[in-house]
Amino acid sequence: MHAYFEQYAAHFGFRDMITFDTTVIDVSRTDSGGWRVLVEGPSGAETREYDAVLVANGHHWDPRWPEPAYPGTFDGEQIHAHDYRSGDQLDGRDVVVVGAGNSAMDIAVEGALRAKSVTLSIRRGQWVMRKFLFGMASDQIALPGWMPWWMTTLRLRIGALASGGLKKYGLPKPPHAPGQSHPVQSEQIRDRIAAGKVVVRPGIRRFDGDEVEFTDRTRVRADLIVWATGYRVSFPFLAPALVNPEGNEFPLWKRTVHPDLPGLYFIGLLQPVGAVMPLAEAQAAWVTEMLTGQYLPPSDAEVRTQMMRDHERNKRRFYASPRHTMEVDFDHYLWDLARERRAGAKRGRAVGPRSRQADAVAEAGGRMSVPLSLQGRVVAITGGANGIGRETAALLVDAGARVAIGDYGGDAARRAAKDLGRSVVGFNLDVTDSESFAAFVASVESECGPIDILVNSAGVMWVGSFEDEPEIAARRQLDVNLLGVIHSVKLLAPRMRARGAGRIITIASAASILPTPGEATYAASKHGVLGYLKAVRAELRKTGVQLAVIMPTVVDTALAAGTSTGSAAMLQPADIARAVLRTIARPRFEVTVPGYVGVAYRIVSLLPQRLRDAVLGRMVPDQVASVDRQARSGYEGKFTQE
Repeated sequence: MHAYFEQYAAHFGFRDMITFDTTVIDVSRTDSGGWRVLVEGPSGAETREYDAVLVANGHHWDPRWPEPAYPGTFDGEQIHAHDYRSGDQLDGRDVVVVGAGNSAMDIAVEGALRAKSVTLSIRRGQWVMRKFLFGMASDQIALPGWMPWWMTTLRLRIGALASGGLKKYGLPKPPHAPGQSHPVQSEQIRDRIAAGKVVVRPGIRRFDGDEVEFTDRTRVRADLIVWATGYRVSFPFLAPALVNPEGNEFPLWKRTVHPDLPGLYFIGLLQPVGAVMPLAEAQAAWVTEMLTGQYLPPSDAEVRTQMMRDHERNKRRFYASPRHTMEVDFDHYLWDLARERRAGAKRGRAVGPRSRQADAVAEAGGRMSVPLSLQGRVVAITGGANGIGRETAALLVDAGARVAIGDYGGDAARRAAKDLGRSVVGFNLDVTDSESFAAFVASVESECGPIDILVNSAGVMWVGSFEDEPEIAARRQLDVNLLGVIHSVKLLAPRMRARGAGRIITIASAASILPTPGEATYAASKHGVLGYLKAVRAELRKTGVQLAVIMPTVVDTALAAGTSTGSAAMLQPADIARAVLRTIARPRFEVTVPGYVGVAYRIVSLLPQRLRDAVLGRMVPDQVASVDRQARSGYEGKFTQE
């Protein structure tokens, strides 16, 4: 590693910019918003001023010792794992290693070869994975960064279970599930314990001269204790008023930026499930883009919202411990940061005001190379007065389309059309009635011309146990969600086929492919939609008529009131509207939102049934258990009353 750093500095020619043998004493704000840095070196103390300061002192340098200290006195030597350099320190000694992390395992294994005796003291059990699984180095079994955390958890759990537990070796059973702690790996600890070279004991109770007593009242002789008890996060050169990471709590946006400390950046202040160096490199490149004006951040409010949301989410994934306050998923972090860097570059290049449709292109990750133009195209939207339908109408208007909204009763559709502008018209539409649908199509064609694109957005959902579902609710869901789509296709697909072109885009649901407890009939209707459109698509092949099914997870609309999102984040109607725009720009038949849902489901489908059920149980929320009946009463009452 040292040789690599030497070669790196020589290759890029910045060795002369490094000041050796110099300690940073204090970093403080200047009146002008810059940073004053007090350093002390061979020539004495010196104050320098900078526009920006990058803090890269890390978080594995300030050893955490037991507090309070254990009672009694110990006559031997005590060191922290931070001061461990090689097995030479263990030669011929009676060693007690305290801890259950990677350092403790590695030192205990080395001690088994070099020390006179090794005792491993563990208070809390851990899942210890082997470094090689299925013939591969375990850190090479990676997943795409855009996949959700539960997939990483599944990978870690499979690794832990395939490695085997340590209870039979005398270690305490972990009180947490695999994946709920920072991964611990050791290829040899099991063999060393089985051979009697490492003896496992519980936590320390007290010291007595050259002996250590444990909580099970057993004793061992020792002349060296190695405390592998972790580290404190501390910055002695920053005043507590600026930075106070008490209990290792220190939220940062993307683990790099704090909105209250402009010009101060933190590099490598994270604990990845993987190596830290590639993440620190990505952070450094990002900060460089900020300092050179190539990147523009989002609003301050958005930065703060993301920072706290990500911090709390990451903490929830692991059991409460100072070692888990900065935990991140290696692959997801790199993917997420790369996405933000691209978005910031787009913001930085933007000049002047942009429309909602142009914003949608940028927020879609730049997947449309130029803003989509639908000038002169006629788009009809069912269920278009509210929620997803209305958001879609707004984006399509910005793209230049002539938009017609259909909704039950007509009044809401006309109000929405008035709000959205002159290029929008609203009509009454009952999608369950073929005559009403035919009248809607005739009105749109009379007012706007032939329909080029139809967006099916009408839908209803009842949530609860299958046996408690009223028959009227079941019938209404099948009529609106499935029969409504069938009506639309029967009416419009032949017209489009005759013209040799046309699009029918249907907003279905992730329930089209996932089994959701509490949404039995809703899932049946959405499975039916997907199956129906697959069959019709086969009939329309090579006719110029394109079908698409968009399948989102839970969206923040009245339809989803009082339901749970499970492992996925709550989507907004604008997210689905952007998916419609992307589907128009780049036609695809099956589109899941978020995109990883479809990929994850295909992977999970390859698993054996029992394992598949277990994974889907974590992936899909149980709406029977989590539904808020009171929150749904107003919505469901509208379609469950005669």
